[in-house]
Amino acid sequence: MTEQPERNAHSSEEATRSDQEHQPVTVEALTRRRLAESPLSESVRLLLEEALGAGEVRGVSTIGRVYLESVAVTRFRGVGPRAWLKLSPRPGVNLVVGRNGSGKSSIAEGIETAFTGVNMRWQGQHATRSSNWRNLHDTGGRPEIEVKLAIEGDAGRSTLTRTWEGDGFGDSQAELRRPGHGRASLDQLDWQQDLRDFRPFLSYVDLDRMISGKPSEMYDAIATILGLGQLSTADSRLRAEAKALEDAEKVVKAELPGLKNALYELEDDDRAIQALVAIDTVGAPDFQALDALVTGLPGGADANLIAGLRAEADVQAPDVAQVRIAVGRLRKALAGIEDLHGTGAEEALQRAELLERAVAHHDRHPDDASCSVCGTAGVLDAAWAADATVQIAALRQEAEAAAGARSELRSATRAVQDLVHTPLRIPASLTVPWRAWTACRSIGDPDELARRALDVVLPLADACAAVKERAVRELEKRDERWRSLVLRLAGWTEKARAVEANKSQLRDIRKASTWIKALTAELRGRRMEGFAEQSQRIWERLRQESNIDLKAVSLKGSEKATVRKLVMDVSVDGQDASALSVMSQGEQHSLALSLFLPRAATADSPFGFVVIDDPVQSMDPAKVNGLAQVLHELGEHRQVVVFTHDTRLQRAFTSQDLPVTVFEVERAKASKVKVKPVTDPVRQALDDARALASTGDLPTAARTHVLPSLCRIALENAFLEAAWIRHHRSGAPEHALQEAVGEADKLLKVAALALFGDAGRTGDVYGELRALCGPRAVALIKQCQNGAHAGGAQIIDPHRFVDDIETMTQKVRTPGAAA
Repeated sequence: MTEQPERNAHSSEEATRSDQEHQPVTVEALTRRRLAESPLSESVRLLLEEALGAGEVRGVSTIGRVYLESVAVTRFRGVGPRAWLKLSPRPGVNLVVGRNGSGKSSIAEGIETAFTGVNMRWQGQHATRSSNWRNLHDTGGRPEIEVKLAIEGDAGRSTLTRTWEGDGFGDSQAELRRPGHGRASLDQLDWQQDLRDFRPFLSYVDLDRMISGKPSEMYDAIATILGLGQLSTADSRLRAEAKALEDAEKVVKAELPGLKNALYELEDDDRAIQALVAIDTVGAPDFQALDALVTGLPGGADANLIAGLRAEADVQAPDVAQVRIAVGRLRKALAGIEDLHGTGAEEALQRAELLERAVAHHDRHPDDASCSVCGTAGVLDAAWAADATVQIAALRQEAEAAAGARSELRSATRAVQDLVHTPLRIPASLTVPWRAWTACRSIGDPDELARRALDVVLPLADACAAVKERAVRELEKRDERWRSLVLRLAGWTEKARAVEANKSQLRDIRKASTWIKALTAELRGRRMEGFAEQSQRIWERLRQESNIDLKAVSLKGSEKATVRKLVMDVSVDGQDASALSVMSQGEQHSLALSLFLPRAATADSPFGFVVIDDPVQSMDPAKVNGLAQVLHELGEHRQVVVFTHDTRLQRAFTSQDLPVTVFEVERAKASKVKVKPVTDPVRQALDDARALASTGDLPTAARTHVLPSLCRIALENAFLEAAWIRHHRSGAPEHALQEAVGEADKLLKVAALALFGDAGRTGDVYGELRALCGPRAVALIKQCQNGAHAGGAQIIDPHRFVDDIETMTQKVRTPGAAA
């Protein structure tokens, strides 16, 4: 399985028209392009733009792609004292093997728990299962899980730590310490939805649940990764707006029969007859006539009094609830400004720009450590540049936080001021409190506005309610029959007027909703094709010798439908059948893997790793070979960590000559769990070289060719690891490094990638190696290269040669060495 843009679940035919060959067209860009090309009216387009702008955009996480560097588990499940699994934070397959009960599943569960705080395999099981989550032997302290993370674009490593304060499994807290960003609760990050949509954890129990869950749950698990959340949210908003207008229309229609009956009862009153005629006017009610009836008053000495009472009865007080919310937001914004008071955002920005220019000067003149301003020698060295880069990130974040806080304060201030309105007619009894409320709109000081708004609006609201109540009672007394009906007629008239005015809006909303539904259905079909193709390719690898063909994977229904399900069409020897009714347990688990892996490895997932626990159960040997091939292809673009007790999977990798890093988990008494690497490629090559160097009467060919070749393999793998670390920190796309590694056919090119991130800088490799590894480094790497030539390498002391190469690999692999 590969994660190429044109093949993943977020790809479609439109991607070929993108200006960036390797980047699929986003749903937002495609939607706006389609909207610009559509024949829709301008009013419908504006509605769509507004709805799409308010939609939830599924884009790249604010944190770069995440890889696992190490996992440390303490006093959790089957692990007592601290057990540590160290991984290489880059794509590749890692097998963690060990017998049942060795503690490997406890480490796998620890990774999942660190990120999610829950363990999916315990859900739905007896409480005794989850109650024994603490280690039984090591009870001298609190359980803890610590995961070291490599995040693309970051200069250093991040640490995710989950600890427990209480005795319950749910009484845990998780904290992420990230270079340049300080400490933050895991709940504050953008991973919660991603962990649900692109869940990178899979256990044997999860495999069973994936194909035995409710049809709607299986549908939702796949639908979420198709990238159509923005369209779905926009459609929901349009439907909500349409429903509000339709409900208003229903209210007007429902009130009309009762109103007309009441008017018929006053048929001796000309005003009632006029109202009936105005209501039944062809096309739309005669609102001008209705307004005259509602606002017209009989002549007499009390005409002015009646007009005043009517104005008081119609008064609309400010919405106190909205004011409370807006004032609360303003106070929160003021608190945010206060927290940042004195941080000097502008100064932080100027300092960041100054440091960036200084670092750029240093990069252009790496051999000149003198200050270009004061001339002081030796101050602008590599250590200064690294420290300056960290300061730049912190200063940029400080300036950005302050700017965001000021923007929120301005927005919150406007939100309060926008709630201040002045009615066309203010009853005389409400002039003073309303003038005080209106004055709030001109208050420029946010702090004063926050203090005064509620102090003014609450008395105004109470006064409006009291005035309105008194006016209504007085009007009913003066003309009990007609006056009471006039109020009812006035209310209906305003509602009917709004319905009539919104008819064109409702038509436009319905057109906009129809357009979005059609586009969503089209894109869902196209993007589902990409997902289905991946699932079918994986199934073809896993089906080995099975007579069941996976013909199609599709979604039936829609996200909002009550009946929705994932449809898997299969055939047995050409005969159509239901997948789950004809497949064995092993085949069902293979099918679940075919669905899980494309979902976990979609390009939108921020997780560069996939953790799979015990995927081999119920698989026959042929399918295990296919599983190794699938994991190998996934490992080209993801860091794959597989926990298994089944030795067949490791043999499947070895027998098919597929690269894999193997760790062995051993458990001693009292839950003492130890993890040791089995096939670290650098260590393996060095061990082989050391064993060869220790051979008595070492043949000449072995000394001149085989020994330097083994050391070259060790160096090359160390450079590759350093190249991946550098690449992660740069935040560049993965395919760029993959292509560069594929084209790096010489050892010096691989070294240049590790040291500079540029395979073309081979001429600078020797100088950098001397600075990093000492003066013998160049001679050592040349001897490794000579081993591939006819004359070979002239190695006087094989043991010292291997020791020196090992020292070089350690310095190259040290985090920050090639930064």
